Amino acid sequence: MSRPVFSVVCVHNNEKVLNDWLLEGLKDQDSKFEVILVDNTAGKFKSAAEGLNYGGAKAAGEYLVFIHQDVRLLSSDWLRRAEAFLRALPGLGVAGIAGMIGGKAGGIFRAGTIPVKNRIFFVYQGLEKERLEFGSASGQPVEVQTLDEQLLIIPREVFLGGKFDAAACGGWHLYGVDYSLSARRRGFRTFALPLPVWHMSGGKLDADYFRTLNKVLEKHSAEKVLYTTCGLWHTSNLFNVLDLLLLAARSQLARWAGRNTYGAKPYLDTLKMLLGRSGR
Repeated sequence: MSRPVFSVVCVHNNEKVLNDWLLEGLKDQDSKFEVILVDNTAGKFKSAAEGLNYGGAKAAGEYLVFIHQDVRLLSSDWLRRAEAFLRALPGLGVAGIAGMIGGKAGGIFRAGTIPVKNRIFFVYQGLEKERLEFGSASGQPVEVQTLDEQLLIIPREVFLGGKFDAAACGGWHLYGVDYSLSARRRGFRTFALPLPVWHMSGGKLDADYFRTLNKVLEKHSAEKVLYTTCGLWHTSNLFNVLDLLLLAARSQLARWAGRNTYGAKPYLDTLKMLLGRSGR
């Protein structure tokens, strides 16, 4: 029996969402693939890394597609088009559909913000199907520093040589960021593909996100600045603290001046979670 081109691996906890979104988008695909579903309804796996590593170990495909249960592929030839891109990418370590270019629009006073010029997105978001598309005038893959977790494609041999890090990413956040950076350290390259998907839910910056963030910042301190789809972060928390305090002061002054801002509170709340003092 020949190897499938793709192994689609999903850790899920909601059968209706799984059927209505992921499986609905897979049923008419014209490429050869297998589906590996990891049922986490009972909470067997405490992190995405654990669940995805478990599913990935069962995969036989040339490329492993790690995908959220609420992501729908938007064309019947999505996998076939992805295959054509993937086979042409030199040094591929991991690919996705939403990422951030590194090294541009960094500087100071940006912690927690998302530099628009760095965004590479090919996503329709939420039940309203809001179109989020940044960077792809050429219609070609774009090399990025990090990728969002909603969809990650990893060549099987790359994955076997380095799985998701359950120690650094002990929850459900940032494992795509960590894998992107780790793959680059191993000499591989990271790309965002111009193939849109529809993702029902958005990200949430909760206490678990910031616990993981601090571990990822420490692990990848050589990068100086990490560009993620949920915000730019310095790997030195001293710079993050100074940035957030200044942003809070600027926003509060603007509010006092009558401008339509939220004031200091959002930045101070972020700072508390970053420092593990949110009480949540």
